[in-house]
Amino acid sequence: MAMAKEQKKQMREYEATFILDTRKWQEPIEALLEQIKSVIKEMGAEILEVKDLGLKSFARCPRKDFIEGQYISIKCKGESDFNRILQERIGLNPNVNRVMVEAVKA
Repeated sequence: MAMAKEQKKQMREYEATFILDTRKWQEPIEALLEQIKSVIKEMGAEILEVKDLGLKSFARCPRKDFIEGQYISIKCKGESDFNRILQERIGLNPNVNRVMVEAVKA
């Protein structure tokens, strides 16, 4: 009788940097940040650190009405498909302009 082996996915550390488009956002930034953190937690990831990097102007602005964005950095531990799934889920939020995910080397 063959036993099914349960494979545990390896957790890796990631740093995700978000550029938020808050032009139509009426609530405090913290409320939007809680939405993003909720998505990350729903994916089974563990949030290690959150940094508000502040409002930054863009070096190149293809859209005249969007010349700066709020930058947020979140370090977390997630499974190997973390980047792909986060991009899919965060892409549904109109208040997130961009997200860049980097694997943190141990």
